Amino acid sequence: MLLLAAFPRGVAAQQASVIYGRYKVDTWRSHEEVKLAFTSNLVQTRDGYLWLSSQSGLVRFDGVRFKSFNGDNSPALRGRTRLITIPLAEDHMGGLWVGSGSELFRVAGDQVTLRASNEAFKADIINAAAVDAHDRLWAVTRSGRVFVIDRGGRQRELRGTLVSYSGSSMTVDNNGDMWIAAGEGAVYRISDGKLSRVALPDGAEVHNPSRVYATRDGSIWFGTHTAIAQWKDGQIRHFPLPATKGFGAVTAMAEDASGRLWVGSYGAGLHWFDGKQFQSFTRADGLSDDRVIDILPDQQGNMWVATRDGLNRFQPLQVEAFTARTGLPSDMPGGMVRDSNGGTWLAPPTGGLYYGLIDSSGTSFSRVGSSPADLVLSLAPAAGGGVWVGRPNGIISRFEKGQATADRGYRGLPPVTDLLEDRAGSLWIATWRGLFRGRGGRLERVQQKDDFIFRLFKDSSDALWVASMTGVTRIDLAGDETFVPWPTPKQTGVRPNVIFEAPKGTVWVGSDEGLVRVAGGKPTVVAVAEGLPESWVGAGEVDGAGRLWLGQLGGLTRVRLEELSAVADGRLPDLVDVGSFKPLDGLPGGDPAAWPHPWSFKDASGMLWFAMGHGIVSVDPLNAKPIGAVPKVYIDEITADGVRQSNRQKIVLDPATRRIDIRFTGVDLSHGPDVRFRYRMDGFDSDWIDAGTQRVASYTRLVPGTYRFRVSARDVRGQWTPVESHVTIQALAPFYLKSWFIALSILTVALLLWMYHRAALRIRGAAILDERTRLARDIHDSLLQGFGGIALQLHAVDQRMGAQSPERARLDRILTLVDRTLTHARKVVWDIRQPAEADDLTASIQLSAHRILADSGIAVDIVSATGVTFEAAAEVKAQCRSIVEEILVNVHKHAHATSVVVELEYTWSHLRIAVRDDGRGFDVLDVARRQGHWGLQGIRERARCIGGSVALYTQPGNGTDVCVMVPRWRWLRLVPGVARRAAARPPSKISR
Repeated sequence: MLLLAAFPRGVAAQQASVIYGRYKVDTWRSHEEVKLAFTSNLVQTRDGYLWLSSQSGLVRFDGVRFKSFNGDNSPALRGRTRLITIPLAEDHMGGLWVGSGSELFRVAGDQVTLRASNEAFKADIINAAAVDAHDRLWAVTRSGRVFVIDRGGRQRELRGTLVSYSGSSMTVDNNGDMWIAAGEGAVYRISDGKLSRVALPDGAEVHNPSRVYATRDGSIWFGTHTAIAQWKDGQIRHFPLPATKGFGAVTAMAEDASGRLWVGSYGAGLHWFDGKQFQSFTRADGLSDDRVIDILPDQQGNMWVATRDGLNRFQPLQVEAFTARTGLPSDMPGGMVRDSNGGTWLAPPTGGLYYGLIDSSGTSFSRVGSSPADLVLSLAPAAGGGVWVGRPNGIISRFEKGQATADRGYRGLPPVTDLLEDRAGSLWIATWRGLFRGRGGRLERVQQKDDFIFRLFKDSSDALWVASMTGVTRIDLAGDETFVPWPTPKQTGVRPNVIFEAPKGTVWVGSDEGLVRVAGGKPTVVAVAEGLPESWVGAGEVDGAGRLWLGQLGGLTRVRLEELSAVADGRLPDLVDVGSFKPLDGLPGGDPAAWPHPWSFKDASGMLWFAMGHGIVSVDPLNAKPIGAVPKVYIDEITADGVRQSNRQKIVLDPATRRIDIRFTGVDLSHGPDVRFRYRMDGFDSDWIDAGTQRVASYTRLVPGTYRFRVSARDVRGQWTPVESHVTIQALAPFYLKSWFIALSILTVALLLWMYHRAALRIRGAAILDERTRLARDIHDSLLQGFGGIALQLHAVDQRMGAQSPERARLDRILTLVDRTLTHARKVVWDIRQPAEADDLTASIQLSAHRILADSGIAVDIVSATGVTFEAAAEVKAQCRSIVEEILVNVHKHAHATSVVVELEYTWSHLRIAVRDDGRGFDVLDVARRQGHWGLQGIRERARCIGGSVALYTQPGNGTDVCVMVPRWRWLRLVPGVARRAAARPPSKISR
C-alpha cells in the first residue's frame, strides 16, 4: 500500500490518496459545507454527474465540487428531511427520480419538481428503483412493497408481494427484466410489466436474500448475511464471505470493467471476488468506513463506494508505482540505468549509489560503497557489463554487480555531466569545462564551440551528438563535425535534458523550452503552443506502436510520432492525440532533479521505466490508456450582483447591474481538478481566455447590447472539447441610452436651436424693420418734402413763363426729371416700408393689389385665409407676393376685367393661393406661340424656386383662374408631384 503525499488540487476535505494494488483510493468526508456522512444511493446520470444521498441531503458531484440540493436552493424540497432525500434512477429523458419521504420528485438540470405523493412512503420509504423501456419507474420500498409510477406521476401498487423488514434491492439484467430481493426468500422478477415471484431451485439454500445483482455474463447474484450466491444456467453456487468479527452482512454488489465482483458488507468493509477467492479492503487499508452502503461503477471505469462515513473512489491505475514505501532505497530515485545483466542502478540526488532489482513482483536494492554523501552526477551502461559512474569531483569509476571493478577509471576531470561508451570502447565524457574521450586510462580533450556540455547521445548511424548551451554538435565516424544552433530566439536560453532518436534518422533534444528537433527535418521546437501539456521534457522513450513517451514535470505524456513529425514540419497546426498520465492517475509526485541522469529506460519486454521526483513508474505501453473521457461542460450557476439567476439559457441584465459571475464546470469523475477551461464573451472578448483550472468568469459594467458567453474544456488528450456550453446575455440600456430617448433628445435640442434661431431672426428682423422705417420716415420727411417743395416752386415758375420762352423747354425737362425722381423716391420708401406688412401675407397681398389696381376701376376682393395658418419663411412669402403681383399686373394690362378675387387656403401640408378674374380670358396655346410674353414663365419660375407649382384654367370669354401650391416644409419639396397634384385640383366656382 502506498500513501500519496500530494493532495489533488481544488478538492477540499479530501484525504490523501492511497495506492492499493492497481487502484488509487480517494476518500471524501466533506466538501465546503456539504457533509458526506451516511452516504448512500449512488446514481450516475448521462450528463456525467454523480448523484448521492448524504447527511446534507441530495448531492451532485462533478469531480471537483459537491453541490447540495435542499430547501435553501430548491423550493420544492423545503420541509423535506435531508437524510431521506435519495436519488433513485434516471429516466429516458435524462431526468433523475428522487424520493423524499412520502413524495417523488424529478430533477432536470437544477430544477426540482414534485411528480407524485403517497402517504405510504412516509413510514416505508422507497429503497431502490429502476426505469423500464416505457419510461415507467418501478420502485421497491424497504419492506418489499412494489409500486409502478408513470411519467405523469400516476402510481399503482403491485399486490402479492411479501412484506418483510430485512431490506430490499433491485437490479436489471441483460434482457431488461428487473429483479427484486426483499428478504425471507422473497425474490421477484418483472418482465413485460408483469411481476412474478421467482422460485429458486431445490436445495438452493439462499436464506434471507436482501441484495440482488445481475452481471454481464447473465448471472444473478444474491447477497445474504453470510454468503453470496451465483445463479447461472439453472444452478446456484454458494461462496461464504470471509470470516469477520462483526456483522458482515452483504449490503451492496457491483461488477467492475474486468468482471470482478465487488461486495460491500455492513461491518466487514469491502470484498473483491474473482470467482475463486475473496480479497478484502477495510478501514485499516484506507476505506472511509467498514459499513458499506452502496457500490457503483461509473462511465470512466472508476468504482465508487458509499459508506456510513464518506465517499470513496477506486480509480484503476494504468501504471505501476514504486516508492520508498514499497522498497526503493530513497524517496527520490534520481538517475536510473538498467545494465546488460538486468540489474538496476539508482543514484539519488541526495547522494549514494544503489544496485538491485525492480519488477512487478517488488524491489530489492543495496548500497554500493559506504559513503552516503558520495554524490553522483551521471550514469551510463558499460559495454562490458555494469555501469560507469561520474561524480562532481571529476572521478569516473566502473561498477558491476553491486561493487567496484578493477578498472582504474579516470581522475582529474571537471564535474562530469554525462557519460557514453561507444562500440569501439571509447568513453566519451561531458563536463562543465569541455568534452573528453578516454581509452585505456588515457584522456584526450575534444575541442567544441561551447565547453559547457550537458548531454551525449549515439544515434543509429553511430554518430555522436553533443549538446551544450549554444547548440548541438554531430560528430560522425570520420570525425567530421556539424554544429546545429538552437532554433530559438537569442534571448531564450536552452538547457538540454535528454537526447533521443525517434524515429530512425530523426534526433530530438528534450529541454526546458520543449522538444527540439535537430536532425531529420528543419530544426524546430514543439512545446505548449503546439499541444504539449507543458514544455519541460526530461526523458523520452519509444514504444512498439510508434508512440513517444515523454517524462515531464507534470507526469508522463504520450504522443504519436507521426503527428509529432507533421507538427514539426508544419503540416499540422498542433498535436491531436496527446495522452497524459499525472499524479491523479497514481504517479508519484515531485519534480525530477537536473542531475543525476538519465531518468528512463526500456527493458527487454518492452516495458517503459521512468524515474519521477518521488518514485519510479513502469508502464505497459500496449495496455496503458489515459483514464477519463471528454469533459462535459455545463454552465453551473449565474449570479448578477450576487443574485442567482434561474434561467441559464438567456440572462437579461437591468441597467443597474454592476457585475455578473458565471460559474461553469467540466464533469470528469477521474481528473476533475486537472480539467482546464477557456471561455469567451462574444461581443466583448476579442479572443479566447485561458482560465486554467479556474471555474468562474466575471464581467463588470457590460455596455448595453447582446452577448454570447461560451466555455469549453480540455480533455485528457490535450484537445479542446468541440461541444461548448453557452448562455445569451442581454444587457439593457438605461433610459438615457435608449434609441427613443436619444432621438427625442436630438429632436428637442434641434427644436430648441430652431426656436433660438427663429427668435434671433425675429429680433434681427425687428431691428432691421425699425431701421428701415426710420430711413423711410427720414427720406419722406426730408428728401421727398424737399423735392416736393422744389417741384412746386418750379411749377409756379413754369406757369409764369410764356409759352414761347426759350427757357420753357429746359424747365419742362427739369420738371419731368423732378417728377421722375419723386416717383422713384416714393417707390423706394414703399419698398422700405413694405416688409412691415410682409409678415402678414394676406395684408401684404392686399396692399399690393390696391397699389396695382388703384386707378384701373377693377374691383378687388381679398378672401381671408381659411384653415389653420402657419408661419412661412420670409423667402416663401416674398415669392408668393411677387407671383400675385405679376398675376394682378397681367389682369390690369390684358384681362379687361371688372373684378378679381384673391383667395388664400392653408392645409396641414400646403399653402394654396388662387387668383380669379372675370375678364375675357385667352387661348393658352396661342399665348405660348407668341414671342415676347414672359409673364406666365416668370410666375412658374418663381413657384419652382420655393418648391411650388402653378395651374392655369382659362379659355376665351370665361375669365382666368391661376392656382399656386406651395409646400409647408422643405422636405415635401423632394416628394415628386405632391405640389403638382394639389395645384391641379379644379377651382371652385366664383360668381363673376
